Amino acid sequence: MKKFALILVFFSFLKIQAQEIKSYTWDAVPSFKAIPEEYKKMPAVVLFDKRWVHTRINTNMYGFAKFKMEHFAVKINEASEINKYNKVTADDNNTIRDTKDFHARVIKPNGDVKVLSESQIVNSDVKNVKSIVFEGVEKGDILEYYFIVKENPTSNGVEIYQKEAPVLHAEFTLTDSGSAASRLFASPEFTDNHIKNKIFYTADNIQPISNERSSKKFKNLVKVFYLIAGTSQSMVAKQWNPFFKEYIKNLKPYAFSNGDVKKLLQKLNIKDKSTDEKLTILDEYIKTHFEYYSDGESIFNDVKIVDGTGKLSHKDFMCIYKLSLDALKIPYEIIANEDRFVGELDDEMMTFYEFTEFNFYIRETNKFISPNAGYVPYGNLGYEYQDTKSKGYDVKKKQNTTIFIPIIASDFTKIESESVVNLSTDLAKVTIDKKLSNTGFVGQILRYSYKDLSNNDEKKDLTDFVKEVSIVGVDVKLLEHTVENLEFKNNYANTPFVINSKLESVESFTEKAGNLLMLNLGKVIGNQANLYQENTRKTEIDLKYANEYHHTIVFNIPKGYQVDHYNDLVIDKEMKYDENKNCLFKSTVKIVGNQVIITVDEKYKSINYPKDIYQEYRKVYNASADFSKASIVLKPIKKK
Repeated sequence: MKKFALILVFFSFLKIQAQEIKSYTWDAVPSFKAIPEEYKKMPAVVLFDKRWVHTRINTNMYGFAKFKMEHFAVKINEASEINKYNKVTADDNNTIRDTKDFHARVIKPNGDVKVLSESQIVNSDVKNVKSIVFEGVEKGDILEYYFIVKENPTSNGVEIYQKEAPVLHAEFTLTDSGSAASRLFASPEFTDNHIKNKIFYTADNIQPISNERSSKKFKNLVKVFYLIAGTSQSMVAKQWNPFFKEYIKNLKPYAFSNGDVKKLLQKLNIKDKSTDEKLTILDEYIKTHFEYYSDGESIFNDVKIVDGTGKLSHKDFMCIYKLSLDALKIPYEIIANEDRFVGELDDEMMTFYEFTEFNFYIRETNKFISPNAGYVPYGNLGYEYQDTKSKGYDVKKKQNTTIFIPIIASDFTKIESESVVNLSTDLAKVTIDKKLSNTGFVGQILRYSYKDLSNNDEKKDLTDFVKEVSIVGVDVKLLEHTVENLEFKNNYANTPFVINSKLESVESFTEKAGNLLMLNLGKVIGNQANLYQENTRKTEIDLKYANEYHHTIVFNIPKGYQVDHYNDLVIDKEMKYDENKNCLFKSTVKIVGNQVIITVDEKYKSINYPKDIYQEYRKVYNASADFSKASIVLKPIKKK
């Protein structure tokens, strides 16, 4: 009887936990925090944003369910903001089973409250999902709503609180019942306020989103991540050591066997070569012979590893490298990496599988293998993992490791061009013979993209690609082109991928002013992004990769003309910060015979710069945009 009573108490407790979120309601009389002076002129202000997730997992009597509550209020200060907030759908990632509750009201500036009727809360296009439209909203109104939905449980979730409008108060509550276990990871703006068995976080005065160029936008957002596990033991299994053991245990190929891999290694005949040579040959074979399945594409077991035909799934790519490394007896570590623009790995446990990529680290050569990045050769990882910490597992020693991914120097990724420019007979347009060489991360991506497009039936796509790469953002006609060093093997020695093109301008490059002719030679490097409007900086400056630009422009002066001046094309800007990290832009002009020869050197030696030197960075960054708008001035030669 005592045991039975305890069971009843336990399940009563579970029911109370689930009922608590389902009985949530708002205050009958609306009450909000005063809007600070700094926000009163903002187009809209979010007064509060409360969210609550409760997961119930019990296989015996009470089933699986996830309940989610959202309670939101926003003050509309400008009519232009109404359409951003007056339509609400109680939907969440297509996991919804039922809308349990939905209420909405409008609070007028004079305090009048208009509650939407049940008839105004309607079914959306998605089954079991309700939606509303606030009608007759005016400047000065406050829109408030809350809804409660029942969903299928998920293993994790992300809730983003930062918006274009400031948020005065934010809350996130995470609860669970039954055998469920929860874990929360919140941005630094949040404060932990545990209340009994609730995980309860709050944040105040969240600043509007800063849509700044070269910023870790997603990583910088104010948000919370949460994990849900079926049991507390399952949560422990997410810790790195047990996670990697289980990951390796399940790393079995679908499309081939271990015997197939051994036959492939015999075919490659790499037994007596060095580790570096073995892995280069193996990597080149895999990257040049096998394609990846696209998302949603059916996977077939029709791969012939030795013949190099067929497509592989992402898991199969991992397996072919793992089995090869095992057969070659090369020690390796499987490592987890996260894009630095998205987030960073937790020291203790695997959090979000969706944000994580798995690669191999070969400690002997201090190089990496990227199975699931078709353009990345054995050597460095992709640019998005620079300056990050990866969690690893040494398969042979059966122990965890930590690997720090270095920043690759700027001279690894170079964009170099040589352009010969001639004016048309009507002195309006130009022809450009251009040789564009790309190494490093840019070279790898362009080489991969060109080869992919060249295999497509739609040749226009390839033409558009060559035009855009050759002279960014300028309307030109591609007359002809050739490429050099297209083969994947060129990546290992960082051999430049070269595009030779002959271009004819569609838009005019010249403008007349009296008897003077202004020729926009700066446009030959393509249109350049700028930071003219961004005077202040809220986030750190984070670039994809350190890189260098080196351009040479040779302009043949047309007969009957001479150079009047070229001062606008001479620019010299350098950051005053750190010699090892500085960025710079320098262009020079000289006249030799009937030619104008221009050289441009632009370098970004680091991938991150602190926001307090933004003005120094900005003047260099804008220099290329200034150059692209600059002209050389020609004048007729006076006849004797």
